[in-house]
Amino acid sequence: MPMVTVTTFPLSPVSSPQPSEPTAPPVPAVDDLSASYVQAILNLSDTTFPRMTCPDSIGARYDSLRHKPGGKIKYLMALNLYEVAPLLLRLMGTIIEVIKFLGPEHCALSVVEGRSTDHTLEILEGLRPQLAKIGARYFLDTSSIDPLKEGTDRIVGLSALRNMALAPLTEHSDLFDPDTIITFSNDVASCPDDILELLYQHRYQGAAMTCAFDWICDGACFYDVWVSRSMVGNTFFEIPSDVSWAYHDILFWDDPLSRDRFGRFQPLQVYSCWGGMVTLDAKVFVAQKIQFRASRDGECYMGEPMTLAKDMWAYGMGRIAAIPLVNVGYSNEEGEQVKQRKGYVSDHVNTSRPADEPQTDKIEWQTNPPGQLKCLPSFENPSWFLPV
Repeated sequence: MPMVTVTTFPLSPVSSPQPSEPTAPPVPAVDDLSASYVQAILNLSDTTFPRMTCPDSIGARYDSLRHKPGGKIKYLMALNLYEVAPLLLRLMGTIIEVIKFLGPEHCALSVVEGRSTDHTLEILEGLRPQLAKIGARYFLDTSSIDPLKEGTDRIVGLSALRNMALAPLTEHSDLFDPDTIITFSNDVASCPDDILELLYQHRYQGAAMTCAFDWICDGACFYDVWVSRSMVGNTFFEIPSDVSWAYHDILFWDDPLSRDRFGRFQPLQVYSCWGGMVTLDAKVFVAQKIQFRASRDGECYMGEPMTLAKDMWAYGMGRIAAIPLVNVGYSNEEGEQVKQRKGYVSDHVNTSRPADEPQTDKIEWQTNPPGQLKCLPSFENPSWFLPV
């Protein structure tokens, strides 16, 4: 059973201001290598560069997500990216396929790139005319914020970057439908049906947020345990006193209902999650009632997905679901390993069947959060707190 070296986090709660944003550097010209990447992203049969393999077609299960021509933007795809050129073949290829399927006029893509030296920015810039050609809105911004810089609070930096990626919702609010759904993705290798399944479950379950499961250790270890809490308030797997990940393969060990649903690849309600990729109702972000943030003075020190969940519960938006059908990794190679271990969405549901044959159970939503939550300012310093 593999052991994982755990990165720890600052020990004290913070209420740091959002980091100032330096003037963004000019976008470099798209060179020949970047242009080759762009062409490969647009042509999924291009084998110039390696990428994770995905199913060849999108099934009728997701037809209900499409809209008739006309109207406003219904979907916003948001990302923060840094030094991920090799992954863009799969990541951006997937997103563009999803945009084409959903209808480009109903989609917007917002990317905030930061500090890359590996052609990431040039590749993203090279996609601009192609997205304009198919009729999708594209917001590409750059940032010099470095969440890992010494003396910088990591969560303050990450929150600022995530909020920048969602800025089009408020800066161009007239473009978006009131029921817009956000898909926020980390730098993960995903397939079109991963994104579409999250969107499908968001609609089918009447969720305010749905999350994937992200994996490391060759696809064996669930990754986002620091920010994920079950409906009994605990981490998805047990972190023992030696802070090892020895129990990484025993998820929901103290939550029988969730463990049963997880084992059957059925959606399950959780208090908080991220899992590398999520969907979110856009309304509260447009109304600026909620944004990503760091912990305030007196709060447990936690990651921005947990503070987001806490604020959502406070606004009566506790319909947060983790979707075991959707599993992603953080590179093309790890993505392949995850799919070998966990399967593609189509390995567990027949995606060729229409949307009115859901093949997944409805969640019986709890309206109240757990009575207490595990606080992990670091893995070595667990405690419990009230989710109020």
